[in-house]
Amino acid sequence: MADRTFEVVIPDYNFWRQNIKCQTGCPVDTDSRGYVKAIAAGDYERAYWIARMPNPFASICGRICAAPCELACRRKDIDAAVSIRALKRFVTEQYGVEVYPDKVGVAESFRDRLSKQGSGIMNIAIDPGMPVSIVGAGPAGLSCAHDLALMGYTPVVYEMEKIPGGMAVMGIPAYRLPREVLNAEIEAIEALGVEIRLGVQVGKDVTIDTLLEESAAVLVAAGARKSIVLPMEGSDLNGVLGGVDFLRKINTGQEVQVGPRVVVIGGGNVAYDIARTAIRLEDVNSVTLVCLEESSQMPADEVEIEEGREEGVTRINSFGPWKINADTADGVKSVTFRKCISIYDYEGGFNPRFDESDTMTIPADTVFFSVGQTYDLSFLAETDLDLEITERGNVKVDGRDGVSTSVPGLFLAGDLAYGSKLLIDAVAGGKKAAIAIHEFVSGKKVELETTETHSGEYSGEVSCNEVFHMDNFENTPRRAVPVRRPENRTSDLETVVETGFPERMAKEQGARCLNCAVNTIFDSELCILCGGCAEVCPEYCLRLVSLDRIRGDESLTSLYMNRYGEHPKGGGSAIIKDEDRCIRCSLCARKCPTDTITMERFIFREELADVP
Repeated sequence: MADRTFEVVIPDYNFWRQNIKCQTGCPVDTDSRGYVKAIAAGDYERAYWIARMPNPFASICGRICAAPCELACRRKDIDAAVSIRALKRFVTEQYGVEVYPDKVGVAESFRDRLSKQGSGIMNIAIDPGMPVSIVGAGPAGLSCAHDLALMGYTPVVYEMEKIPGGMAVMGIPAYRLPREVLNAEIEAIEALGVEIRLGVQVGKDVTIDTLLEESAAVLVAAGARKSIVLPMEGSDLNGVLGGVDFLRKINTGQEVQVGPRVVVIGGGNVAYDIARTAIRLEDVNSVTLVCLEESSQMPADEVEIEEGREEGVTRINSFGPWKINADTADGVKSVTFRKCISIYDYEGGFNPRFDESDTMTIPADTVFFSVGQTYDLSFLAETDLDLEITERGNVKVDGRDGVSTSVPGLFLAGDLAYGSKLLIDAVAGGKKAAIAIHEFVSGKKVELETTETHSGEYSGEVSCNEVFHMDNFENTPRRAVPVRRPENRTSDLETVVETGFPERMAKEQGARCLNCAVNTIFDSELCILCGGCAEVCPEYCLRLVSLDRIRGDESLTSLYMNRYGEHPKGGGSAIIKDEDRCIRCSLCARKCPTDTITMERFIFREELADVP
């Protein structure tokens, strides 16, 4: 058999940066590795500020974030991802905004830390003389207001509801997100100088045209608050409700009539929020969740599915609703479902197919649909603005920045800009909008200035076995976040399910981090080709190969030419490394007899700066 060839890349800034997958996986670029390692080292205050600096909703995300950082975590491919979200909650409960009653003091402390660290967001301050108006006090709108306030702007946020928070308060149950935590985050943003005007409906109490006239810029960050109810027989019966509408009423203290037998249609996290909220209501006896997907295909998080099962939610997979049957009082009597035999067509489009002969009917008094959400754009349709609309009826945004519209000075963020996504995506969208607004108002282009270094020092981090790991870190399993027993958490809507990591467990779980910012650096001038590094590697991620067996791009060819003067026809060797397998154990560096290999941490800094 012919010798195997290997595709290789020569490490550069982008390679080292992308290698820290938890950070690049986070929409707001949080250094998850940094705060996880600080927790393992017992430096909790430092861990909090690492988590908080890029994310004005760190305390919220520590409880409800869908954690794309964990999906990206390399440890996931070895055994299980690091418990990044739960570790963030651990430090916010000690140093987060919810701990301090004086939010003005917290705001000033945050400003001071940003200033001392030379944060780029503080370096592009400007006084526009006019406020920036923001429509919607949800995560996107408030994140934009937060960053604009730090730049020196005066953000004014208009919210149609009587309470701020958007879908974070309207759609997320209190048993997952305590309202005191949400309110503390918002109060800290207000303490920065953000004004929030509640009970103001844009389009009725004030128009977009007026806001554009009286503001330096306007951001529309209205979320997807309207439920989608599938058109079918019986969908207009009493007792058929949109699931998001139900959550909104429950979470704002409004009365909702719910019968003893509840059926929820949908298989995502929102469907489980609806089902688990319903099962906590006094008059509800049973909750059945029915979805098109097989159990392995469900979009809901595994923890939601499992906790729902523990609380008594019955799940039925691979069935879709056909018709809702009425009782004699024109209310709901039952729902008939058909067996779903496929969800997508051959091109990957959503196109469910059903077996008409395989049906089932489930008794129900109340039916909730959780099959998607949409927007109310009536306040934009009534303006005289020349807004460009897409074929699907959405407002078109500029593909370059993702937030600008065809109307100068009018910007979009959150669900309205790119559809319903995660809360952390809304935060990222709001922060992106803040930069775009600054560029529009100031007339200056903002760019990232980057610096990078490699260092063998691990200041403030765990230092053990000459490097940076606790003993036996590679064998430490992921632990589930402790939760209350089902019978102790379903008696009301406020009792929080997760109790969080105790300190001992938090330090143990933080120590599981592989520290992907640390890299094995090779000095080829010292290497004697003994192969000891490859022999000692427990993950078999190092290999010594001849140069004729590796392939790469122009940078590899340039490296060849610089070293050999020509592309080598034969002879010469290279050490190649599979980064996905490396656990940073440092055995290779300790084995090397000539100190060819060093373990060095990659440190980079990206700062926003106005282009002169």
